[in-house]
Amino acid sequence: MLTIENEKVSMKVLDLFSGAGGFSSGFASTSDTHLAVDVDPIALETYSLNYPGTRNLQRDIGSLHSIELERELGGAPDIIMASPPCEEFSQANPDSATPAAERIYGAGTAHLVLDTIRIIGDLSPKVFLIENVAALIKAGGKEIVRRELERVGIDDVWFNLVRAHQHGNPSKRLRLFISNVKLSLPRGVPPRVMEAIGDLPPLDQDALFTPDREVPNHVRHSVTEDKLKQIRRTRWRHGAKRFRVGKKRSLPNWVRLTPDQIATSIIGLSRYIHPFEHRLLTVREHARLMSYPDSFVFTGPKDSQYNQVGESVPPLISHLIAEEVQKYLE
Repeated sequence: MLTIENEKVSMKVLDLFSGAGGFSSGFASTSDTHLAVDVDPIALETYSLNYPGTRNLQRDIGSLHSIELERELGGAPDIIMASPPCEEFSQANPDSATPAAERIYGAGTAHLVLDTIRIIGDLSPKVFLIENVAALIKAGGKEIVRRELERVGIDDVWFNLVRAHQHGNPSKRLRLFISNVKLSLPRGVPPRVMEAIGDLPPLDQDALFTPDREVPNHVRHSVTEDKLKQIRRTRWRHGAKRFRVGKKRSLPNWVRLTPDQIATSIIGLSRYIHPFEHRLLTVREHARLMSYPDSFVFTGPKDSQYNQVGESVPPLISHLIAEEVQKYLE
């Protein structure tokens, strides 16, 4: 069942590269007509915990046949959403200047965009949504995606750029949604960092003077004494560390967030420093900055939990997209 605005409509939903389930949030289901597919068993464990009653399939989508998906769903899906890997197109990738054709038609994970299109063409859903980084449409990528969709009989394509914070998400996040639906999401005012995370229990010395209140995934991230010294010295908007993305280029990591500003992009491999406490943000604080409710619990090793949050579609954005899909289907 597809759940939108508390109304249940009879729909079959297929979530490819589902991860922990951020994209599914707006299309939440408790029936066996909602199928999540991912190669990561830990992410699927989180998915199952938060969407009990849905079905999931741990498979490499590159070798997955559409007939099997149709069999698992009990028919063709009405909606297909997909978030194929975007690392090869990320600006943090040293090879991001490589022509899109070399990546999409190459041996790396970028070719999974083609498998996504193959499945969409085979199953002919009423609505499809492919989420990725905006850089996918650079260096010839847009023309490739359009041409490949035309090959499977899809001519009506929108390349929707969504800036999540403009619609109320607590952190900045620019994402591309390729779809047969034009997305016109309503604007919203995002909360600032401390508005989003400030009511969570403190984890520094002040924690001794506050009542015990357990929040899922709100656990201090341990660091060495040397790294703790770096954290103490780090000012707002500055990073305690840097990571190299090329011979002459590096980006800050372990950035101390500014309390009265919107958070920077929450991504899986990055960590952030609390505005006032001398520690890294917890998984729950990352999740809050990506609009996840505290009731959404992440499982697995801590690094996996951070990645599950950072590699997902913010639930707020998923809900807004689901409303657009409902209008389209009406």
